[in-house]
Parts: sequence; C-alpha cells; structure tokens
Amino acid sequence: MSFSFLRALMVGNALEYYDFFLYSFFVSILSPLFFPSSDPLTALMMGFGVFAVGFIARPIGALVFGHWGDKFGRKKALFGTLILMAFSTVGIGLLPSYETIGIFAPALLILFRLFQGFAAGGEVNGAAVFGLEQIESQKRGFAGALITSSAGIGAIMATFMGALFTHGLMPDWAWRIPFCLGGLVAFVGLYLRRAFEEGEIKEQLTVPLFEVLQKHPLSFLKAIGIGGFLHVPFYIIVGYMNPTLHAQGLISGFDLMIMNMLVTLVGVLVIPGLGYFSDKMGADRLMSWGAVGQIILAYPVFIVYTEGSLFAILLAQMALLMFAEAFTAPSHAYLNTLFPPQCRYSGVAFGSCVGTALFGGTTPLLCSHLAKTIGPLWGPNLYLIAMAFVGFLAVRQRKSVTALAS
Repeated sequence: MSFSFLRALMVGNALEYYDFFLYSFFVSILSPLFFPSSDPLTALMMGFGVFAVGFIARPIGALVFGHWGDKFGRKKALFGTLILMAFSTVGIGLLPSYETIGIFAPALLILFRLFQGFAAGGEVNGAAVFGLEQIESQKRGFAGALITSSAGIGAIMATFMGALFTHGLMPDWAWRIPFCLGGLVAFVGLYLRRAFEEGEIKEQLTVPLFEVLQKHPLSFLKAIGIGGFLHVPFYIIVGYMNPTLHAQGLISGFDLMIMNMLVTLVGVLVIPGLGYFSDKMGADRLMSWGAVGQIILAYPVFIVYTEGSLFAILLAQMALLMFAEAFTAPSHAYLNTLFPPQCRYSGVAFGSCVGTALFGGTTPLLCSHLAKTIGPLWGPNLYLIAMAFVGFLAVRQRKSVTALAS
C-alpha cells in the first residue's frame, strides 16, 4: 500500500472524526442552549443523552454501510459516510436554539446527531478494513495505529476550533462556525478518496451479516467486547470528567478545550509507536496489558479527580490514557483478523459499533448517573474497572477465524 493511499485514508478519516467529535467538546456549551434548565448539571446530563444518541445510531450505520462495503466495495461505502457526516454537521451549526424555535431545537439536534452516528458507524472501522487489506501482515499493527491516530488528529482539530471559538472575545454564536466549516471541509475527503482502488472480493454473499452470525459468533462477541471498552477511557476523560468540572464552575470553557486537546495530543503521539510495537509482540498481548493497566490505575485516577488540583488531574488523565492507547493502537489489526474478507466489513463494523453504542457512547451519561447514585469516586471508577475487564476477556478468548487474508 502506497503512502499516498494511506495518507488519503487518514485525512478523510480525520475530517470525519473532526465532525463527529465537535459535539462532545461543545456539549457543556450546547446543553443550556438546547435544554434550558435552572440546574446546569441537569442540562449537562440531557446534553450527555444526545451525545449517547450518536453512538446508538452507529450500529445501524455499521449494518448498512458494512453490507454496502462487503457487497459493492469499500470505496463506495466510505464515500457515503463522508457525505452524510457533512450534511448533519452543517445542520447542527445552522440549528436555531430552544429560545428561537422551542421544542423543535432539541428534536432536530437529536436527529442530526443520529445522522452523525449513522455515518460514523460506517467510517469508524471501514477505513481500517479497507487499508489493512492492502498492506503486508507484519505492518498491519502500525498501519492500523496510524489510521486510529488520524481520528485523534480530527479530535485535536475539533478541540482547537472549540478553544478558539469559545474564547471570551468571541460572540455567543461563534460556536456555530466550527460546525459549518467542518461539514464543508469534509468534502476535501471526498476529493482525496476519489482515486482509491480496491481489489475484488472473490466470494460475495447475499447477506454478509448472516455469515457473521452463523459461522463466526465468538468473533462477533469479541468485536462487541472490544468495541464496548475501546472508547470508555477517552470519553470518561473528555466526555465526563472535564465537562463536569466545567459545569461545576471549576474550569472555564477555554480551559476545558485546552485540557481535552492536551489529553488527545498525547494519544496521537503515542499510538503509532504502540502500533509498531504491537507488530513485534502481538496485538492481543499488548491489548491485554493495556486493559490490566487501566484496572490498576482506575482508583488512583479517580482519587486525584475528586481531591487533586487541576494539574494533578491532567497528569492522572494522561497516565490513564497511556494504557488506554496500548489497548486502542493495535485494535484495528486485531479486529480484522476475526472475520474473512467477504463479511469482514459487516462483522468488524457492526460488532464493534454494537459494543460502542451499549457501553462507549453512554459513558458520560452513565458516569454522571453513577456519580450521583454511588458517589463521584466509586461510581465512574467501578464502571471503568468493569469495562476494562470486559476488554481483557474479549482479547484473551481464543479466536475462531484464520488471520487476515491478503
């Protein structure tokens, strides 16, 4: 696989993730505009609910685009994800607030977020499936990690725009600009992907998902477990911890964006190296150590979060993220070994997106609820430990399929 091909895949993926991540970084700002409440934490919880909606739609998008990609080609499916993501992101940017159009404002926000999730369901793993099928086996951990890191680049772009357009010197409506720009710039991805070429799948199935469920049920369950845990640590940090600090008045909106940007930057920098390392030691082994490390760190991190200074909180988050990225970096290479080519897009995308919808995307909402019912220390802490154990079991269970076909 040529560098230009991989670069085009990464740029398109980064642009799509930029659009999808915008909402997560603006949730504490958008919540009072679309869900007015006398209690800022209540409005934030409603905003978290809309955040989760985007993940609920991901399995449906994975089902549709996965079927499309297995039947008619990966390239066509990846074109569709970008077009839908661009439309829905611009829609959020142009959406009037609750004060202007009443109940239609949150209703349309939910609808556009559903569209974003639907598109992300096809993109999240589709780009990796496409790319890893065209590279030699001894480099797939590194290549998959580069594609993963491109998502972090998109998140940093979103955070930078958030920090810029939520600055005190900006007008109140300035948050709309990153959404409108993001949707329009996504068409750059379409231009880059126009030259993609793909090999022909030798065996085409009428319904690839049936093949997944009938012949590869253990692999499907493993994909659900990995997808479920994959995003939990990141969204505990940028989707729950930092927005909660902002909602409580402990940090400004600008500080929120800077903290999220720094945490995400650490991930972008370490993921390629961890992916390269996974090619030497094995993806499943590195992912296992990443899950165990998070189980060990969970309690200390939340002690710091509830009692420490902002600088200590940031350091604790980065330490947790280092182990999280050890699980994340080789995940694409590992997931792609679970299914044969004729049903790989459907199996990887649908399985991991089901897990993400059930556990990853609901992380901020669940952590907020657990913090209220069990306590800010033990509630989110136990959730992280439980999900890390799920991720560990998913990797350690015996695989049921041969390695990734060339």
